[in-house]
Amino acid sequence: MIIFRKPIVKVTLLALCTLALSAMPLMAQDTTAPTQDQAGPPQGGRGGMQERQVEMLTKKLNLTPDQVTQVKAIDEDSRTQAMAVRNDTSIAGPDKRAKMMDIHKASQDKIRAVLTDEQKPKYDALLAQMQERRQNRQGGQGGGTPPAAPPQ
Repeated sequence: MIIFRKPIVKVTLLALCTLALSAMPLMAQDTTAPTQDQAGPPQGGRGGMQERQVEMLTKKLNLTPDQVTQVKAIDEDSRTQAMAVRNDTSIAGPDKRAKMMDIHKASQDKIRAVLTDEQKPKYDALLAQMQERRQNRQGGQGGGTPPAAPPQ
């Protein structure tokens, strides 16, 4: 194999092998979009996240069907408000963030109002857990002031 002794041939061969190996995962991905029959509930984005949140609350707090309906309506309303703020180009960045936080807080308050006295402490504990996780993901550098204590 005299041909592989030349450095340029070795480098070229190595580059081609690397390119072929890195392209294989891309070729293995299924790029077909699901048809309407195959499409289930949204898996990503805000809609899917809100569905998972409702499922988690239903499981952890043992929500009644009526409460599930109310929580879904609250989530949908807050999502609609958030989209309006997000799409409003007249609001500056810091003001946009403050409005989004207000919408989020109001949503939590509305959900809390739907809960029974037995469910409220569990909900408050879940919120505290989520806040702690969020701060850990951000490296403890959450912006601004610490969250206010939940109402008793």
